[in-house]
Amino acid sequence: MSVLKRFGSAALALALTAALSGGVMAEGTEDDGVLTAGGLWCLTGFMDSYEVAGSKGFELALEEINEAGGIDGQQVNYVSYDTESELANATALITKLIEQDKADFVVGMGDPNSAIAAGTVAQEYGVPTLATTSTLPYTQERVGDTAFLVPYGDNVQAAATADYAYNELGLKTAYVVTNSTDEFTLALSKYFQLHFTHLGGEILGESTYDDNGLTDFSASAQKILALDEAPDIVFLACFTDEAPIMLKQYREAGIEAVAISGDGLDDLSVPEIAGAASDDTYFSTHIFYDMDNEKIAAFYNAYVEKYDEEPQNAFTAIGYDAAYLVKYAIENYANGDYSPASIRDAIAQVTDFEGITGTIDYSASNIPTKTVYINKFKDGVTEGVTTVVPELFEDEIE
Repeated sequence: MSVLKRFGSAALALALTAALSGGVMAEGTEDDGVLTAGGLWCLTGFMDSYEVAGSKGFELALEEINEAGGIDGQQVNYVSYDTESELANATALITKLIEQDKADFVVGMGDPNSAIAAGTVAQEYGVPTLATTSTLPYTQERVGDTAFLVPYGDNVQAAATADYAYNELGLKTAYVVTNSTDEFTLALSKYFQLHFTHLGGEILGESTYDDNGLTDFSASAQKILALDEAPDIVFLACFTDEAPIMLKQYREAGIEAVAISGDGLDDLSVPEIAGAASDDTYFSTHIFYDMDNEKIAAFYNAYVEKYDEEPQNAFTAIGYDAAYLVKYAIENYANGDYSPASIRDAIAQVTDFEGITGTIDYSASNIPTKTVYINKFKDGVTEGVTTVVPELFEDEIE
């Protein structure tokens, strides 16, 4: 995408992300009539590539919103903490955000394990949370009605990848490799296998591992090579920490199956590390940055101007959408009541918010059913391939 000139300069109108030891707030308190946004991000640890991206997108949107007059005329303070991708930190820091910093809503939330743990705390206080990275489809069931997802659920993206592989690429057999440490990877694996077999595909085998950041995938490589029939697909339910190493080792071992995964592979670090081993690896995600769309182009150019880099992955756009989603909800449905309970009710009434990652409609549940984008890596870059709106089978609907 060519970078278009974005006219005007932006002054920072919100507090910047804080370190774990303490938050930073813009001037003003809850009593001054300003809104307070809480950020709970995994800025370090195994989730950092996704969450740093999301936090940057959210901060960019808040800056734009405050410069344009705020939300419903209210300036937005921002208090943010780094959970370091640790579950215990997530619960402790969301309590701090709510009790000490008086957050009216909280965004980020990390992986599903953290989103559920922190969201359960927020539910007790009635404070709405908007997960920007977690895609677990039964989040609300685990947490309650204050928990919202900005992206689609894993059942939707797994079905989309299965649809594309089976119907468009003509691939009929698969081997599945699953990181068993996280709700996200377990759900992605489960729903891919469900949908692929519903379509008529066959799962030839599965390997699991329980070590985030594992560097030796020779055991699963040997299992794949030992199969009586070479699989058409190796489906990777994993994170970006493992994916490049896995791809290199599988290719070096002689495995030629098409690699397919979910949005856990959406990061520029994958082709940077894996090199040619990542070529033609397909994954589901939330946006094409290079599509012909005025809103996406405006976001992209604003991001490049602010950070002097291109977005690392789609989670930047989801973080950006989260801020404007809250603005839209409050201005259209809160009726001047900026309490957390009113904000929660306002978000729940959203049926037609047009974000850069798609339309958000919470009329059926607190998880939107959005279009799934299929991307692939090729020659060190990410290419948009197609979009899929999968039709879920009954046992895939949460």
